[in-house]
Amino acid sequence: MYYLGIDGGGTKTRYLLVNNKLEKVYDAESSTIHIHQVGIDGLKNEITTNITTACKKANINVKDIAFIFAGVPGYGESQEDKIKIDETIKEIIEVPYMIDNDAVNGWAAGTACKPGINIVAGTGSIAYGRNKYGKLARCGGWGPGIGDEASAYWIGIKTINEYTKQKDGRNEKTVLVDILEREYNIDYDFEIVDIVFNKLKQDRTKLAALSKVCFLAAEAGCPASKKIFEEAAENLFKHIKSLSKSLEFTDEFIVSYTGGVFKAGKHILAPLSRMIEEAGLKCKLQEPELEPWHGAALLAYKLAGNEIPLNYKKILES
Repeated sequence: MYYLGIDGGGTKTRYLLVNNKLEKVYDAESSTIHIHQVGIDGLKNEITTNITTACKKANINVKDIAFIFAGVPGYGESQEDKIKIDETIKEIIEVPYMIDNDAVNGWAAGTACKPGINIVAGTGSIAYGRNKYGKLARCGGWGPGIGDEASAYWIGIKTINEYTKQKDGRNEKTVLVDILEREYNIDYDFEIVDIVFNKLKQDRTKLAALSKVCFLAAEAGCPASKKIFEEAAENLFKHIKSLSKSLEFTDEFIVSYTGGVFKAGKHILAPLSRMIEEAGLKCKLQEPELEPWHGAALLAYKLAGNEIPLNYKKILES
């Protein structure tokens, strides 16, 4: 039998088909399945086409797939959307399956389906976890303007805000001003307004890219930029603390992390590690065991009733 993992994202979707030994037999990338971007018809067409292609390339029948796990972006955040997605996938998938938010793939990849938490801090931010009894919980993921604290977008906005304060003289000037003006070729005092509103058009992804400026300034010794990362770490720590309480972890658990914010390295990880230690949380902070699409396939395999082999990582990454 075969097991299919679907890892949906905001811009693309990965399909990974594995066999009984967890060996990869098909691996491909396609367009997003986010219904706010492609609509219900787009979601239906994408999943149908890619399952058909996977079976054709692997030279199998769809009935040979024992289980499909699909991590769908935005799933569960709107009851109306959830009903639409559930009804659509029920129409097109003929074998046992489960749908959940794409954050679940991150958890499965980050912990290899072991008790723990996965934090995502990219353009947005969210944390998801499960305990040894199968209880699950999520924290954050509220989106821009509502939440997404510690996301790259959040850091980008904080960086612009600090830049304007320094330009005004409300805060002491640091290298942040020079770095931001160099990176965005700023020639006059109020050009940041034109850049944000007219050139970047307040686009969330483009504003998130300003988190790189914060990192460069922190690397150059800017105390204000370091403070932004400290505050980001504090918000991520609150995600961990909240989930550790709701999931009632008593034994040591894993906390994995993914997303562009963690490319800041010591500026985000050092304060986060310190806060975890000071709180006495019994967790191990680590990079993910696998990629999210591996996590989706691993979940499909496990949900079909299989035991995950000890050498799963070597098999999936080969």
